[in-house]
Amino acid sequence: MLFRRSKRQDVDALRAKVVANREKVQLWVGGWDFPEVEWPDVPEIPSPWIVRREDERMWWERHAPFIDEYGWMLEARPVSQGVTHVVANWQFGKGHTFDLLDIEIRSVADPGYLAEKLALGAHAADLPGWQEDDIQGLHAWLFEGIDSRPLGEMVRGQHRSGFIHFTLTRWPHSRTEINVRLNMTLTDTALDGTPLNSAGESPPA
Repeated sequence: MLFRRSKRQDVDALRAKVVANREKVQLWVGGWDFPEVEWPDVPEIPSPWIVRREDERMWWERHAPFIDEYGWMLEARPVSQGVTHVVANWQFGKGHTFDLLDIEIRSVADPGYLAEKLALGAHAADLPGWQEDDIQGLHAWLFEGIDSRPLGEMVRGQHRSGFIHFTLTRWPHSRTEINVRLNMTLTDTALDGTPLNSAGESPPA
C-alpha cells in the first residue's frame, strides 16, 4: 500500500528547511575561529523580510515554507585593533538550497592574517563536498592572491575545491588598510568549463 504525504506534512518539511538553514548559519558563526570580532545573534526571520515580533509566529506559519530567495546578512563588531569591518552574507535559493556565501573583511594590510581568517571561515561553513584537507590548498591560494601585486591595486581571482567555486577580490581602503572578499558558490564544472564527476574532480582527458 502506498501512503501519500499530506499537504500539511509537505509544508512542515519546507518550514523545517528554513529552520535548518538558520541553524547552519548560527553554527557557522560559532564555529569560525575569529576571536577578534563578536557576532550578533542570527535573526529569527531572514532578509528581506521585516516582521514585527508579535507577527513572527504567523510569518513562520504562512510564509516561511514558500519563500525561495532569502538569507542572513551579519555584521560583526571588532573587539581588537587591526580589524575594522567584517560582514557575512548567507543566501539560499529555490528549494531552500544553498546559493552563496560572501565574507568581507577590512583590516590592516596583513596578507597572512587575512588568508588564514578567510580559509577558516570557508572551513567552518562546511559547504557540500568540502573535505577536511581542502583548507590547505585554499589557504595557499588565498595567501598568493592577497599578497600579489602592490597592495594599492585591485586583485581578483578564482579557485575551485571539489564542488565549491571561490572568487577572491582584494582592493585598497586606505594607506594602511585593505578590503578582501571571498565569495563561495556551488558548481558542477571546473574553471575551464569541464564537467566534474561525482567526486568533484575533472575526468582525465
